[in-house]
Amino acid sequence: MKNKRAQLHVLTEYSQYSMGFVIITPEDRAIIIDGGRSQELPNVAAHVGDRPVAAWILTHPHSDHINCINHALKHKHPLIERTEKFIYHFHDLDFYSQYAKEGERQPYLDFLEWSGGIQDRVLHPVTGDEIEIDGLRIEFLFHKDERFTSNVPNDSSLVFRVHGRKQNILFLGDLGPIAGRELLRRHGDYLQSDVVQMAHHGHMCVEKDVYEAIDPRACIWCCQAWLYRENDRLILPDMYGVAMTRRWMEEIGVTEHYVTKDGDQIIAF
Repeated sequence: MKNKRAQLHVLTEYSQYSMGFVIITPEDRAIIIDGGRSQELPNVAAHVGDRPVAAWILTHPHSDHINCINHALKHKHPLIERTEKFIYHFHDLDFYSQYAKEGERQPYLDFLEWSGGIQDRVLHPVTGDEIEIDGLRIEFLFHKDERFTSNVPNDSSLVFRVHGRKQNILFLGDLGPIAGRELLRRHGDYLQSDVVQMAHHGHMCVEKDVYEAIDPRACIWCCQAWLYRENDRLILPDMYGVAMTRRWMEEIGVTEHYVTKDGDQIIAF
């Protein structure tokens, strides 16, 4: 049965924190975005159901975003065979070896080891690219930039916007302040979007002026309760907690929030 409008399934977390989404297209196919940790795979698969997977999009190779697909690749989960296209654009191994923290390298190395069999189905988009899937237009607004070496791999997050029939949704991945400033410099008010996935789970993320340019109607927070209630504090220079980010969105005037602590949710778009 075909849907007139697409649906974004915002997936709750079964691990300490993660990020995963499933889009059901108007043609009743699925698009997976990240997926989260390995514990999230059963819920991702449940939301996909028996649908074909038109694309699996990966924002960046941190464990809370990529270990779901790593687990699926390692164990040859049926979702892998059913996925038409894998979409990501990671830095190369030399870059990660030089700039990523030691604890951040293993998920990336695991992906390199287990993804050999999908390379004929991989798309590496760059800024400015657009693709169309079942009437959904996906535009890529940011991809890896080797100038940003202090917050790897968050600042290499693939940023993209998905346009549905009634509204659009902007995915920021785990983009941090430095790459966020570049995103704003490149696009300015063109960033305006109806719904935004809050960068880096809402903390240590892009700065307020980026969200002011996005000027969303609604926010998606990949936050369990402990993180959503994070104290107002400066975690690192220029990096604030969720309390500060929530205050920014209140000042911008956003009143509609989808928070993963509240369980699986669906946004029609």
